[in-house]
Amino acid sequence: MSMPSPTVQLPEVPVSEWNAINTRTASGLFAYRQMQAINLLELPDYGGGDLDASQRREALRDAVSLQKPLAALALFLGVVALEDFLRDLASRLADTPSCLAHFPGLASLRARKVSKPPEKMFMRLDSDPAGVGVLDPERINEAFKLALGLEPIPAAEFWHLRDLALLRHTVAHHGAVIRKVDVPRFAHFIVAPGRVINPPPEFVTGELTYLYKLGRQIENGVRNAIFTSLIKAEGEGWSKNPSRDIVELIELFAFFGHLETTNVVVGYSKPGSELRLRQEAEALRIRTLLLQKCISDLISEFGE
Repeated sequence: MSMPSPTVQLPEVPVSEWNAINTRTASGLFAYRQMQAINLLELPDYGGGDLDASQRREALRDAVSLQKPLAALALFLGVVALEDFLRDLASRLADTPSCLAHFPGLASLRARKVSKPPEKMFMRLDSDPAGVGVLDPERINEAFKLALGLEPIPAAEFWHLRDLALLRHTVAHHGAVIRKVDVPRFAHFIVAPGRVINPPPEFVTGELTYLYKLGRQIENGVRNAIFTSLIKAEGEGWSKNPSRDIVELIELFAFFGHLETTNVVVGYSKPGSELRLRQEAEALRIRTLLLQKCISDLISEFGE
């Protein structure tokens, strides 16, 4: 796949700063980044003065851009959340016997302990699942195709995701400052070397929404592939008495996002108390309702 030229300008909120240190030197940049980190712990207080509620909200929104690299950290967390979701989902599927029986290739998605003790105590004791350790969409598709026979990430999203992964890397390892050597690696965002990643909150919110929706799209594709195989194997009439495997997978996929309300107090209660007994009975009631909704969803998609 040929690399396209970037077309989306990575927006930046310009913030003027006066520094007593020279950030063009290694020691000066190090001191500046340490002060940046400390500054993030000292958010401005707009509780007093003559600002009304609307003005305080506006001031706090602007403060996100002033507190560099707060917006970049939010973007970083969103990318990491998707990466970790893929690792977590892959490992959980590989550790589910009913899934593994139908899809033996899932074993390749399981995190593994290192074959021999690491040379140094701080080194990792396990390795990421094959292909899903970092946000490389092409490798992720290859791994899931091998395990489940599907490629969950559309090719049209590859370069956008790769650039977001590169931004995450820049935040994690280079203090959110875009290096000149990395500029040619961007294929979606137009960036400038030496600039701090500091997009406006609205842009970050849009990218986080994009990442979340893509994660749910991946989840739905994986879920569909698994239930297609299981329900086909169980045959007609599966929904009259759903097997333990079906129920186990419904729970693995968090009851497909369904929720139920309750009037029973939630939180800690003393074991054996009247409240604990009511909570346990209510938990069973809610679980039954959630299972019914999920079975109904599956029937509408795969038949009874």
